[in-house]
Amino acid sequence: MELIANLENIKMYEDLEFGGFIVIDGKSYRHCMYNVKKDILCVEPTELDEDPDDVDDCSEFTCPYCGYKDQDAFELSDNGTTECSSCGSNLEYERTYTIEYNVRPVKCAPITRV
Repeated sequence: MELIANLENIKMYEDLEFGGFIVIDGKSYRHCMYNVKKDILCVEPTELDEDPDDVDDCSEFTCPYCGYKDQDAFELSDNGTTECSSCGSNLEYERTYTIEYNVRPVKCAPITRV
């Protein structure tokens, strides 16, 4: 671990709610732990997109804000709202289904050569 910043003028749960992001010197971080006794907020570097586009036709459930790929998304219903389990952002989703075929040759139809 490394000390990113000393934020003496910010009080946890008054000025800063746990969960979400913090931007320090232009770099974005995700809150990952808070030690109440030592008043230390642990963060993890992340790429924050504050104004993301929709994520369409994606094979993995990906948070548009932090890019987290949720491996447990199969447990969700077919559509609804949920919270990103990494950054806590609210998300609306819809599961889509795709049908694909695997085709193997067995026997060619008769061929007449002239």
